[in-house]
Amino acid sequence: MFSTNFADCFKKNPDFVIQFNKSTMQQSGIIKVSYFLTYAAAASWLAFFNLFLKNHIGLSDGQIGIIIAIQQVNTLLILPVWGLIADRFGRKNIFNLTIFLAIFMIYGFMFQHTFLAVVIFTYIFTLIYNPINPLLDSIALDYIDQHKKPSYGVFRLWASVGWATSSVVTGNFIDASNSHLIFAISSSIMILNFILMKFFYKPVKGIKGLKSLRLAHIKDVFLSDKRLYVMLIIMLFYGVFSSPVHFFINIYYDEIGGGFHHVGYAYLFQALAEVPFFLYGNRLIRRFGARKLIVFTMMVTAFRLLAYGMTSNPWIAIVIGTSHGITIGLFILSFVAFVHQFIPAEFRATGQSFVYAFYFGGGLAMGNIFTGILADFVGMQKTMLIQSGFTFLLILITLVIFGFFKKAGLLLPRKK
Repeated sequence: MFSTNFADCFKKNPDFVIQFNKSTMQQSGIIKVSYFLTYAAAASWLAFFNLFLKNHIGLSDGQIGIIIAIQQVNTLLILPVWGLIADRFGRKNIFNLTIFLAIFMIYGFMFQHTFLAVVIFTYIFTLIYNPINPLLDSIALDYIDQHKKPSYGVFRLWASVGWATSSVVTGNFIDASNSHLIFAISSSIMILNFILMKFFYKPVKGIKGLKSLRLAHIKDVFLSDKRLYVMLIIMLFYGVFSSPVHFFINIYYDEIGGGFHHVGYAYLFQALAEVPFFLYGNRLIRRFGARKLIVFTMMVTAFRLLAYGMTSNPWIAIVIGTSHGITIGLFILSFVAFVHQFIPAEFRATGQSFVYAFYFGGGLAMGNIFTGILADFVGMQKTMLIQSGFTFLLILITLVIFGFFKKAGLLLPRKK
């Protein structure tokens, strides 16, 4: 009886069908859930991957640094190729393809028992895995472009929530003896994400695909304004010096006597600290300007590294880690805003590739190798202190450069 009336309602009131679909399966809600699941899957293995390599396989900090660097280098090398493929066959299709392959391939880490084997498999796996986050970004940006809301930060904050939730749950669920379970947990979450996007997400219509990244265009845009390429080079070195707070933070907790649950709580509070900045960071950028905020976030990172180097209490370190909202959340928004001040609208994808290439790609890749080798000699805690000193020095150099720009009247971006 109920089903008959329900069907009659649909037939007599077609507008009700539209309202029903909008209220129960809004596309923006699906994208937010996908962000949650994507980063929850990533946190469940990446947050503890270094500890797995160290405790389960027995690799040194230097070897771990090389493996992490390979992950970042692949980000730089493979994203343009995947971008072209996604432009040709659809972003949703390629997003689902990469997740589907990663669901099965991630178990391969459990069968690698030597440094060389891990290096080779990491290279192969990240060729498939690394495009997942940028492809989801492009799906979200397509939606924003058509509907003009919400902002990117509103979507991105769900990534922070997903990372926070997964890291603390996984950290309390595993220990050194069963750390291999991180791959099964990640695979299970990716299965949910695949089902969600495959069967419930409908790509927006009328959105042009991202432009191809031609080498000539990249060079022309990069060299179009000296303020742009000078800042990108600064960010390259900043990535080198700030790398300990990214991929080696779990090794740091292990060195000062923290357990897997400390690592989980550390990532929980770090991720939650990002949320308010993703929500309100654009207001700060409009008020203070992206350039000033970048320098401010660099300063906070320097003090964060210094504080890590001066404490051996895991719980105090967790409190220090709440500055992550500034050093990552506000930094990402400010860096992206600064870069896009100088990028024409038709080259936004190229501009976004600069962010990935210089900081997340080249900077962190070199930084992970440098940090890992340094930690082998002096330990991770002293490495934090050394990297803090380098960051303070870089800030001083940056301010001197900005001083020259100010005298030349070059602080404001060129009018488009």
